[in-house]
Amino acid sequence: MPATKAQHFFRYFPVSDRDLKWGFHVTTAGEARIPPNTPYPPCEHPKDYAFNWANGRALHDFALVYLSGGRGWFESEHTPRQRVESGNVIMLFPGVWHRYRPDQKTGWTEHWVGFDGETPLRLVKNGFFSPEKPVLKINREDLFLKIFADIIDSIKGNQPALQQVMASAASSLLAQLYSAEQAGTVGQTNVGTAIHEALRLMNGQLATELDLKKLAGELKVSYTWFRRSFLQHTGLSPHQYHLQLRIARARSLLTDSTLTIQQTAYQAGFESEQYFCRLFKNKTGLTPGQWREQTRPVNKSGTLSS
Repeated sequence: MPATKAQHFFRYFPVSDRDLKWGFHVTTAGEARIPPNTPYPPCEHPKDYAFNWANGRALHDFALVYLSGGRGWFESEHTPRQRVESGNVIMLFPGVWHRYRPDQKTGWTEHWVGFDGETPLRLVKNGFFSPEKPVLKINREDLFLKIFADIIDSIKGNQPALQQVMASAASSLLAQLYSAEQAGTVGQTNVGTAIHEALRLMNGQLATELDLKKLAGELKVSYTWFRRSFLQHTGLSPHQYHLQLRIARARSLLTDSTLTIQQTAYQAGFESEQYFCRLFKNKTGLTPGQWREQTRPVNKSGTLSS
């Protein structure tokens, strides 16, 4: 039987001023199926992206390389050679030397997207991703594959504002990676269930102040664990998250009802109108009265509704 040939699709993209202003742009995207005992990389790429195992390379931009099948090897100037396999994502960073290749016995299937801009640079600066930890594991491979498939479909269909569509998809990939990383740092199998239940209870109790330590007890977890896990999953402490929900409830009441400000405060779980007004302005930059005035709908005659 003849040897199976490598299959691949890829594109490289110019970047416009509009793309730079967007803050996140895609430089390349593609996918390849590399059968066992196949030379790698399998096809010609632009000089800035081409590499071989002997020399490796350093890119000018970021890239995510997702392996949906097979296994192989990866190493960089920050990490020793390590095994990578199906379900792993290799994140490549600008100016960081690296190299990777599939195992000759298994080959692999890879999907990649290259990107750059102020947004990914800021994510690295703020510690969301690091060259010291370039190999990541995802927990929703079905979703990851769908996002990559959407990117390829958008390219083949030459969708309008293609750069912005691809940038949104690449940003979603980063969000999924960060979500998986946060779930892994907790080290508890009940984290998803506990946080999901806490969010449900918080959304159902917007008119009252929650006893969060009691809530942790009801979830059968320690408060320390609950607070740390909640912060990792949402970016906010349980108290601040519930507070934000109540402020959002107050904004809706001010816009869509005729309740007084005092009544709105009580409906959102604040016993003191003065405290509510001070907190509302701190969170929104407007007093409750100013918020109502600016968001009051306009009637058909062109005047503000009473």
